[in-house]
Amino acid sequence: MSATELQFRTATFGGFQKQDVLSYIESSNQSHLEKLEQLQRERDELSVEKEALAAQAEQAKGQADALDKEKQALSAQLEEAREEAQQLRAQLEEARQQARQADAQLADANARLAQAEPDAAAYQQIKDRTAGIELEAHCRAQAVMQQAEEKVHRAHTEVEQWLHKVQAGYDLLRSDMDGAIARTGQELDKLHQMLEQLSSSFSSQDEHLRKLSQDCADQIAPPAPLPLDEN
Repeated sequence: MSATELQFRTATFGGFQKQDVLSYIESSNQSHLEKLEQLQRERDELSVEKEALAAQAEQAKGQADALDKEKQALSAQLEEAREEAQQLRAQLEEARQQARQADAQLADANARLAQAEPDAAAYQQIKDRTAGIELEAHCRAQAVMQQAEEKVHRAHTEVEQWLHKVQAGYDLLRSDMDGAIARTGQELDKLHQMLEQLSSSFSSQDEHLRKLSQDCADQIAPPAPLPLDEN
């Protein structure tokens, strides 16, 4: 007799055959147990999957925290680079001020030298007697002036080269920092989307587990036995 058949053979004195009813109950119980085992397996698989998703979510959260710390460190480095650039600008302004002072001193020396030339002409006779001394002094003055001009020119050149180098380094550092911050922001956005997807998946899995648990609870209750007539 099939397990799904609901008709039983009747007994001689009314009622149904006891064996038919017992066979039906046994078949129903067997089907019920098989379905219950299947539901329990599905519930166990979903529990394992939920634990794996929870581990992935925890790992993603750790990565997000690490990226956030890296972003904060990069921001601190960028601020430090900005402060260093301000200090370098101040040093450059000071160097320029010193160069202007050197130019002023050189101009003053040239002016005094120009004033000294007419006075020297008035003492031509004295210069004739001391020509050797004045010539030597003039050569020394020319050498000093030339050295001063060379120092000023070299200082100008070195300061300009240093300024260009510092500006290029600052621009490169800022570009690298901006790129790193932008990449960090993109990674944080991706991780945020991943966490939202995991949260949605958890909600769906919880609902599925709840339904399976309800089905299991409904399936566990055995069917009410049919009345039996003893032969």
